Amino acid sequence: MGNKKTSGGISGFETATYSIGSMSREISYVCINLFYMAFLFVYMGLNVMVITVAFVIIRVLDALCNPLIASVINNSPKSRWGRYRPWILIGGMLNGASLVLMFLPLSGGIEWLRHGYYILMFLIWSLTYTLLEVPYWSMIPTIANSNEDRNKVSSLSRFIGANGGFVISSLGTAVIIPVFAPTLGVDRAHFILGLIAAGMVILFALGPVVFNKERYILPEHKIRPSEVLGLLRTNDQLGAYTVSYLLFLSAINTAILQIIYIFIYYGDMGGLGLLSQGLGYTVFSVVGGVGLGLAMMFYQQLVKKIPGYRIYSLSFFVAVIGMLVMFFIFFLLRDHYGSVDSSSAKWINVILISLPASFLFLSNGLNQITTTVMAAEITDYNEWKTGRRGDSIIFSIQTMIVKLSCAVATLVIGIGIRVANLPAVTQSIDATGAFEYSFLDATGAVVSFAALDIMRVFMFLVPIPLCIIGYFAYRRKYWLYGEKYDEIKQEIEERRTNSENAGNRQ
Repeated sequence: MGNKKTSGGISGFETATYSIGSMSREISYVCINLFYMAFLFVYMGLNVMVITVAFVIIRVLDALCNPLIASVINNSPKSRWGRYRPWILIGGMLNGASLVLMFLPLSGGIEWLRHGYYILMFLIWSLTYTLLEVPYWSMIPTIANSNEDRNKVSSLSRFIGANGGFVISSLGTAVIIPVFAPTLGVDRAHFILGLIAAGMVILFALGPVVFNKERYILPEHKIRPSEVLGLLRTNDQLGAYTVSYLLFLSAINTAILQIIYIFIYYGDMGGLGLLSQGLGYTVFSVVGGVGLGLAMMFYQQLVKKIPGYRIYSLSFFVAVIGMLVMFFIFFLLRDHYGSVDSSSAKWINVILISLPASFLFLSNGLNQITTTVMAAEITDYNEWKTGRRGDSIIFSIQTMIVKLSCAVATLVIGIGIRVANLPAVTQSIDATGAFEYSFLDATGAVVSFAALDIMRVFMFLVPIPLCIIGYFAYRRKYWLYGEKYDEIKQEIEERRTNSENAGNRQ
């Protein structure tokens, strides 16, 4: 069947309502990656290495199962709602429910049962997130056919999704946890965070489900689960894309996902008082997120002047610069501004670490938009080379890469916390009946600067070699851009037209 469409190019309203759906997946993603491990390690007091090893195994297995789940979506029959929208709705509802259960505070009881419960909930969340993520991105070729429309949809989706991540991170650190922790305890405050995040995940998933149609009827190619991983061998461009994108995301996630620990342990409760918590992290998100916002807002204008493949290369260099500057900037936070008790000094420190963080977010934004467009182009290349598209499969590999990179980041974070010997929170009730917290290590001392120095090495120096290797893997193996891609795209269109004409003659 040819590349038929119901009408002209995608409208602004359809682009906006589809992009709103990205908030659903991003809220869920950020809620877990930013808060869940800290919730278990710092506030629930679970064993760091047990949770780390379990989460790494789950992320790897889930990532490997990702294309298999995608093959079910790819091969599922189309309903009057299309092939992908029903899966987005199902994935959003199930993933929202898992968020509530994940932050259920279980204190006391048998330790291995507590560990087992939270590990199981993480597994359920991972699987249901796949049901939300894969069909969402797989819809792009069915609603946007031209490169211009795909760039527009991808950039706006990433931009709006990033705002979803900012909303849940700011709500959690500046509103929900500070407001509810003093009266309910920090564990129950996290449960309220899970409830609110779940509602938002389900609500925003309705955007692409209700207001979008799968406009372009693409050729349907059934792909058996046994063929999925074989695509990495037969599609050379998919292989190059996978290696470079995996290394980049592993580096970025290792740096970004650990920043919450810096605010926790550098904040008021650690006895150091160098950073303001709560609103301090919100300010960090705003200032650091300016880079991400710039990437999302001006990508369309940028790609008209700089080819997408050069923007992708640039993202690696920007990431390395950001990590190097952030590593060294922390050495200025100790006593450069005088008394650590000074409120103004804390806010200066927040701004100091936020500015170079803009480079990390900028590089991440540029990379995310470019790789989404690349995935659509690789799908076209797969149709040109093999005669079959497999949209869901190739876009699921993008999600698989995200999960594998999070597995790498989780491993580095867990080892970093263990080597630095960062302590869990001590929760108590003061004379007024309010909850108060403190951090004491095994010797009864507050967290040391040496421990935090170790954490920063794991955050910012370990990821740099990954970026460097990822860049060279891309430059040496990836060639699907410019005139070569335009020729492939034109040939695909001619094949579809000839196939359609032949079918009409019959």
